Amino acid sequence: MKKIIAFSDCDGTLLFDDYKFSDYTINTVKNIYENGSYLIPVTARTLKNLKNIAKQLKIDELGGIIAGNNGAQIFDFKTGKYILNKTVDKNIINEVFDLYYTEADEEKECKVNFASEEIVYSFGESENTKKWAEIMEQQFKVISKSNEIVEDIVSISIITKKGTDLDTYLHHFNKIKSKYGNDYRIDNYHNRVISIAPKDIDKGYAVEIINKYLNNTGQYETYGFGDSYNDFPLIAAVDYGIAMKNGLDELKETAYDITEYPNYQDGVARYINDKIFKK
Repeated sequence: MKKIIAFSDCDGTLLFDDYKFSDYTINTVKNIYENGSYLIPVTARTLKNLKNIAKQLKIDELGGIIAGNNGAQIFDFKTGKYILNKTVDKNIINEVFDLYYTEADEEKECKVNFASEEIVYSFGESENTKKWAEIMEQQFKVISKSNEIVEDIVSISIITKKGTDLDTYLHHFNKIKSKYGNDYRIDNYHNRVISIAPKDIDKGYAVEIINKYLNNTGQYETYGFGDSYNDFPLIAAVDYGIAMKNGLDELKETAYDITEYPNYQDGVARYINDKIFKK
């Protein structure tokens, strides 16, 4: 049986919509590792949360590798050590805080979230942010001073008020891009959220780092599975980029192939068993 490294997104890809895995997928991951191959989750989720997801798949027991925060943190269960651990510099945290913080909620043009592995620090209450922090198994903490942020920050999200017009949003985006774009990765999500993350970090870079770490010079075929915008770099970085049946049309157009089944019907596991290992 050929040896592979299968890099897979989680939400909308490897995970079912209820954030669980079927026995079929769990057994497939076990078979992959027993074959001397790898199934490596690469996701925007925090590494803390991803470790618990990996435990559902037994990747911790199998001595596997995981990549969280879109590749900013890569962890090897076999050694118990980080392969990569990129965080945001304290200076930019203070600058962004001072740039946007006001005491009066009605004067806030933007809400800013500072995410560490354990805590999401925020300017104010937000049900959506609190709900997502709960899913990520993080605490949610409202702060009024930047020195209340005591942990390493892996990403900053600047969120404009709901209903903000496009010109106002682009004003904020261009201001952040011009100020920090040379040193940090600046992304736009849905013309409402500006993300600041360590420079050059994306899922494609995670693939590159892991291939080097495993000394993969061609002995492994690499596959990448994804469904959304942040999976384009992943699809481009592997030998065979596979879009999910339930994924974006734009991603399907650039992919080598498309899964026959969606995420909630074991799309990744079935593709590996039916189209890779049976070749």
